[in-house]
Amino acid sequence: MGSQHDDGLDRRPEADQRALTVGRLLLLLALAAAASAAGANPAEGDPRPPYALRSALDRLSPQRPGTVDLYAIVIGGDAEEVFRREAETVRRVLDERLGTAGRSLVMVNDMNMPDPEVTLNSLAYALRAVAKRMDAEEDVLLLHLASHGLRNHELSLRHPATPLYALSPLYLRSLLDEVGVRNRVVIVSSCFSGGFVGPLSTGDTMVVTAASADRPSYGCGSDSQITDFSRALYLKALARTRSLREAAVQTLDLVREDEKARGFQHSLPQLRSGASIDERLRLIERQLEAKR
Repeated sequence: MGSQHDDGLDRRPEADQRALTVGRLLLLLALAAAASAAGANPAEGDPRPPYALRSALDRLSPQRPGTVDLYAIVIGGDAEEVFRREAETVRRVLDERLGTAGRSLVMVNDMNMPDPEVTLNSLAYALRAVAKRMDAEEDVLLLHLASHGLRNHELSLRHPATPLYALSPLYLRSLLDEVGVRNRVVIVSSCFSGGFVGPLSTGDTMVVTAASADRPSYGCGSDSQITDFSRALYLKALARTRSLREAAVQTLDLVREDEKARGFQHSLPQLRSGASIDERLRLIERQLEAKR
């Protein structure tokens, strides 16, 4: 019998070679995932938010060509009951008064849930998902943010499971620019929330805040059903009109009158709105009136 010649080639069956290739690929993917997880910052939140949030995003209705659809993301950032109750109330009013039913989403940090739902990563995830459902040029995104506000103008994101980074105005602006939604309404119900106005303002954006950059707002205690500012906007002003801009203007007066009557320092809520977003909101108002 002649001697075998080793020519350096792998002469194992082709199926075995394919299995080895797949195995190596799976190993590389596992190593990459482990490296990514090791480098993740828990204070930014899980890159993939809880299943319930992902499922809710998947159920949002798609945009309707030729119709200016209003999409809403309503956020309770701090794990106190008042912000959960506010988020649920705001969503209900938006669905009933401004036609967001099927296109609205609530995100809250609920202390009774094992993991936070509102983090920097989950907010980015939600904004990207909603942007894909919208017509980025035609439709309008409304983002309502309720939480405790910090003196450096950041919005508190808090859950007992883990420390979380707060949301800064510049970070929010970068997220909104990244997803590419042109027409925006951002409503911030927190102390010192006026710090969001400058960084977020564009001709295509309406920004409404519960206070100026150096004043507190009121009604964020655990026994409150909803913050004072949001009560004025959603439960009073929007009960009178379907014009979001007119409701915001009325809210400035309602808050001033209420705080004066109670002897509170005026929180000085802010409103800044560009001509382009004003016209887009008027189109939504006319659509709502046509359905009545």
